Amino acid sequence: VCVCVCVCVCVCGVQELEVCKKSLVDFLDGKRRLFPRFYFTSEADLLDILSNGSSPYKIMKHVEKVLLATRSLDLRPPTNEEGRPTAVRVSEKAGRRTCF
Repeated sequence: VCVCVCVCVCVCGVQELEVCKKSLVDFLDGKRRLFPRFYFTSEADLLDILSNGSSPYKIMKHVEKVLLATRSLDLRPPTNEEGRPTAVRVSEKAGRRTCF
């Protein structure tokens, strides 16, 4: 009896995990359809970008994957009530810098 209950719980847990994974993949695909540059990122990178979207400094490591030929973005410290930095310049891999 104990073995049957344990197997049933494990099978149900695996099924719930599969449903959760499918829901996550569907969510990420929806974000990729909204912003096709996300197709260049892995699921782990995209989750990191989306979960830290309000903290631009935390997602700077992903800029090269999302914006091809871009090395980094130069950010100006927050000056508004929202407290979010503003991109003021892009540094390209070729060495050129472009101001916004």
